[in-house]
Amino acid sequence: MDNNKIGKNIAHLRKEKGLTQQELGSKLFVTDKAVSKWERGLSLPDITLLEKLAIELDTDIYSILQIEHKNHIDVEKVLNEEKRKLKKKIIKKSILIMLPFLIVLSIILFKLIPFGYDVIPTRYTHNEDKLIHLGVPKFSWDMENFEDSYSYKSFRGRDILKSEMKNYLNALEHISCNDTTYYYDSDADITIINYSVTGNIIYNTASYSIKNGNYCDQVQIREYKEKLGTLNTMRTLDNEESKLSIYFIPSLKKEDHRNKWVASLKIYYDNNMILEASTGTFEIKEDELIYYRTEISEHESDLEIPSLSTFVIKNKKLILKENYLDNYEKGIILK
Repeated sequence: MDNNKIGKNIAHLRKEKGLTQQELGSKLFVTDKAVSKWERGLSLPDITLLEKLAIELDTDIYSILQIEHKNHIDVEKVLNEEKRKLKKKIIKKSILIMLPFLIVLSIILFKLIPFGYDVIPTRYTHNEDKLIHLGVPKFSWDMENFEDSYSYKSFRGRDILKSEMKNYLNALEHISCNDTTYYYDSDADITIINYSVTGNIIYNTASYSIKNGNYCDQVQIREYKEKLGTLNTMRTLDNEESKLSIYFIPSLKKEDHRNKWVASLKIYYDNNMILEASTGTFEIKEDELIYYRTEISEHESDLEIPSLSTFVIKNKKLILKENYLDNYEKGIILK
């Protein structure tokens, strides 16, 4: 049976009767859309409608279905088999029509749906050879490395790649300097100072820029050197004629990969009286060095020693702001 021929035959017989699709449908208690589907070969009339349809078109079931009129032919079975074939054909055709849309939709979803990231071990060989770990968006490929930069290609969307890289960076320690936030991995002792996603129509490239060690600590060391000159250098009183002898020794230590600025201060009067012997930490804020005493091992009983002392930095010299040694020396300048 040819469904298209059956449909054309029904249309021909209907027109011979001078009926519209809507009029024929009304007689059969179906919609004009159902009649239209029959005539276009998209469906077949139900077995319960065939006899009524044949009467309305002044013909018989066999003529409508264009099969031989034989007693042993089971019309219902033939009709059901044809409906099954037709349904299978329509499903196949629908799949072929929908396939391009499904492929496009899959690509769009692949680019937009977050899948997370993998923490991948990678060799770092610039300045130091060691194993580091980087958060790489899933389904990335073709890793490239040049000195302090690492990049990965991906077919996924730019925004989703940036989001997954940001999720990885949020798991690291946030450090700030230069009015910028960076991401420090204390286990690998590296700092990710920048990340980006660039690309074209086909694929995107996710990139990291890395510095060995704690980047903000390195920035701080450079800043301290610019203000103080050489570090770890003992500073003494600028006035050589004074009866005071002052020895301020700043130094840098590393503690858990972080800068720790420590110092010791010893002050003598007339070379034999100890006015102060203390240790502590210090920091530089703008143009001032602040010394925080953590331990005072010796001091002159009549001298009130503050918990911290602030020195103005000028021409790489230290000028004591609040002079608690005023009774011994009017101006304290350390060179």
